Amino acid sequence: MVELTSSLSPNFPHILCFSGHHLKKFELNQFNVDGYRFDAAYCRQVVKKGGVCIFVHENLNYTIIDLGKYCKDQDINICALKLESTSFNACIMAVYRAPTGNFNLFLNRLDGIIKTFYKADLKLIICGDINIAYLTVSDKKRQLAAL
Repeated sequence: MVELTSSLSPNFPHILCFSGHHLKKFELNQFNVDGYRFDAAYCRQVVKKGGVCIFVHENLNYTIIDLGKYCKDQDINICALKLESTSFNACIMAVYRAPTGNFNLFLNRLDGIIKTFYKADLKLIICGDINIAYLTVSDKKRQLAAL
């Protein structure tokens, strides 16, 4: 964490999104980034690795959006928060999909989340790692090409 924060200095971002953090919930709760608050996260329940989390600069106000019901360990790890600002409305999502995850399930759940939370005055910002091996011939590549 020291290496990360020193590489960001002196222009620290307002939001840090991590995908594939590989931590369990109790480990993530002990993780501290100076100047940031942490509340939004998903840690895999059964399968190792994966997981997503969002750290927000301590001067920003936000509300956690509970997306736990959409998560499935290898297929979709997602967490989100809504920034509370007078100048604009934004929903920040951190997402992770394992290379071996079910691509159709990932797309269907992400689509459901977007349809649920999208509003004309709300900007959606999606950060993360979707892991599509596009150069490899596979069902996932054919599914993506069909879109």
